[in-house]
Amino acid sequence: MFRCDGKPVSLVILAGGESRRMKKSKALLPAPDRPLIERILTQVEGRFDEILISVSKGRTLPGLPQIQVEDEFPGRGPIEGVRCGVRAARHNAVAVIACDIPDIDIRFLARLIRAAQERDIAVPVTAAGDFEPLFAVYKKCVLPAVERLVASGDNSLIPLFSQCRTRTVPIKNPPWLKNLNTPEDYARFLRALKARGGAAKSGSNPQWFAKFRPGCKGRKTAGGPPARRPVPRRRPAREAD
Repeated sequence: MFRCDGKPVSLVILAGGESRRMKKSKALLPAPDRPLIERILTQVEGRFDEILISVSKGRTLPGLPQIQVEDEFPGRGPIEGVRCGVRAARHNAVAVIACDIPDIDIRFLARLIRAAQERDIAVPVTAAGDFEPLFAVYKKCVLPAVERLVASGDNSLIPLFSQCRTRTVPIKNPPWLKNLNTPEDYARFLRALKARGGAAKSGSNPQWFAKFRPGCKGRKTAGGPPARRPVPRRRPAREAD
């Protein structure tokens, strides 16, 4: 079980993207014998004291026992999922993982959580200086700064890192830290999975997908009362989709 500053850690899986390029819910993509969201949940099983699923307003995922936290302001992108998810989390330290990262490096995740000790944020940064804000750890004390960004119309989490006590964790360019943004990305993932023996059988396992039948709803919780009035949407440069 992961701990930070001697206390348990919550996990928020971001599953509320609009999937403009994929044209379908990434969380429910077959991967290959279970939905992608189930693949991620299996990898982190037993690692966190609490797991929340961040979803778009009015679009909860069926068949999941985890509490689902809905966005308050539609169309704001991942910053809204982080805002509502961190606020709803029971613990002070909250790991955030995008649902379209199908392979989780548990050792790196543990390193990231250790790096968050006595800091507000721990975030990976590549050799090129690019942040990975959707595979990071946030403390609840960052919420006022996130609220200010949302109120100003800024949909990017990047400015947060200069406003809070942030520890960057260097990362080269690992193949596992790849988002599935397009059908081509998804096809490459399935081919790579099959090549390394991760897909023993072709097709989908009905035992997994039966849980996602219509009418089988997951638990949900409202994101809570908005601290600011909604502002016009602006598409972020790096964190869309």
